[in-house]
Amino acid sequence: MARMHCLQSSPCLKNMADPQGDRKFPAVIPLNVGGHDYTTSLSTLRKYESSMLAAMFSGRYHVIQDEQKRYFIDRDGDLFQYILKFLRDSEVPPPQAAVQVYKEALYYGLHPLIEILKSSPPVRAEYELRESLRNALPKYKEFKEKLVDLAYELASTSHCSEISVHQYREFLVEGLQAQTLSIRRDLTRDESTILIGPLNDYGKESQLEESMLHCVLYDLREEGFNVDFRMRESVCEYWTQKNKNNDIPMYHEFYDTVCCAFTFNWWPTKGVKKK
Repeated sequence: MARMHCLQSSPCLKNMADPQGDRKFPAVIPLNVGGHDYTTSLSTLRKYESSMLAAMFSGRYHVIQDEQKRYFIDRDGDLFQYILKFLRDSEVPPPQAAVQVYKEALYYGLHPLIEILKSSPPVRAEYELRESLRNALPKYKEFKEKLVDLAYELASTSHCSEISVHQYREFLVEGLQAQTLSIRRDLTRDESTILIGPLNDYGKESQLEESMLHCVLYDLREEGFNVDFRMRESVCEYWTQKNKNNDIPMYHEFYDTVCCAFTFNWWPTKGVKKK
């Protein structure tokens, strides 16, 4: 079943079925993986029968070749070195490459490597810890996008952009529904504040709130932004909003339990060596 799943889900194998089903491959296989050239044995590629690579070179599929007659695989060629090392010697990739290689192992259907990497600290941190933090905040992706959009807007007037983020727990007035994402602007001071929260399944531990903000920082840096953030003193805010139906003021009161500021730096800082 695992092998069949690999065959059905792999883009490389779609429309490659060989009607004759008896295609022969040489004992030594030249490969072009995303522009990187590799050479390995047919037996190495077939080492794990349930993998996509074993299926590709089983003889039942027509594998496309480049101009140099190398069999082409449209994946990250640099990461393929770790796939090949595992197939040859059961060598596990270094921690700094674990998350990326895990994604490749999923694609190639290398279940032994998948099982090893699943328990590694980098992969567990990404797929268990950070993913749970992302899921803790409704509209997490939208919040991150708004944060970046505001940073770009402020970048036109300064070499850096600072956006305040207030993450609150709950309304103090029962029955009121919290907005999970809203923006306040102070044009007189050229400032913007994003209000977020409350978190899903929130307990009484404030560490979860701060960890979620660290997760945002991690994701932004992974995307290439030069960004930092600092915690600010928590405050209690009292809001007033008019009722839409009868224009009678109704009071929304909630605690801003976590306050911080994200700072995006758009120019190189002092001390950066010029090439």
